[in-house]
Amino acid sequence: MGTLFDLALDIICGKTPSTKRPEYYGSEIPFITIPDMHRQVYAVTTERSLSTSGAASQSGKMLPQNSICVSCIGSTGLVCLVSTPSQTNQQINSIVPAAGVSPYYIYLLAKTLSNTIQNIGSGGSTICNLNKSQFSSIEVLIPSETSMREFDKIVRPLFAEIHLNQCENLQLAELRDTLLPRLLSGEIDVSSIKI
Repeated sequence: MGTLFDLALDIICGKTPSTKRPEYYGSEIPFITIPDMHRQVYAVTTERSLSTSGAASQSGKMLPQNSICVSCIGSTGLVCLVSTPSQTNQQINSIVPAAGVSPYYIYLLAKTLSNTIQNIGSGGSTICNLNKSQFSSIEVLIPSETSMREFDKIVRPLFAEIHLNQCENLQLAELRDTLLPRLLSGEIDVSSIKI
C-alpha cells in the first residue's frame, strides 16, 4: 500500500491564465477542462487552447504526454490521459508518472477512485472539492516493479490503438462536417459514381 504521490514524479494542480490577457489564448497548447474529459480515454481535442506566452505565464503547469488528469472539483472522478503536452484548469489534478510506473496502471486505478474522491472531497458540502494535498494522499495499491513492467508491456499497445482510433475518428468527423454540407447543397455531385 502507498499513496497516489508514491506513483508520481509530480502531481500538478492546473490553473487558468488571466482571461484579461487575450494574448494568453491561441491554438498552440491544448488547455484541458472538464468538458474535454467526458467519455474520452485521451484528451485529443480541447474546447480552448493557450498561446505559447499563455502557457509560459504559468510556471510548472505543463503536462507531458501520458500524464493522467483527474477532475477533483465539481464533476469529480473524471479521468483522461494527456495526448500531447498540455495544461489544465484548477479543477483538475494531474499525475506525471514516476520512472518505471505505467501511466496506464495509474489511469485505470484512477478510474476506480471516483467514489473515494467524492467521499473525501464532499466533507459535508454539496459541491465536491478535493485539493491537491488530499488527492496526493489517497491510499492505493502499488504493484511490484516486475508486475508493473509486465502489465505495461501488455496494455501499452492497446492504449496506443485507442489513441490512434480517437485521432482517426476526429479526422473522419472533420471530413464528414466538410463534405456533408457540400453534398446536400449540390456543390459536389456524386450521381455519376458507380458503386
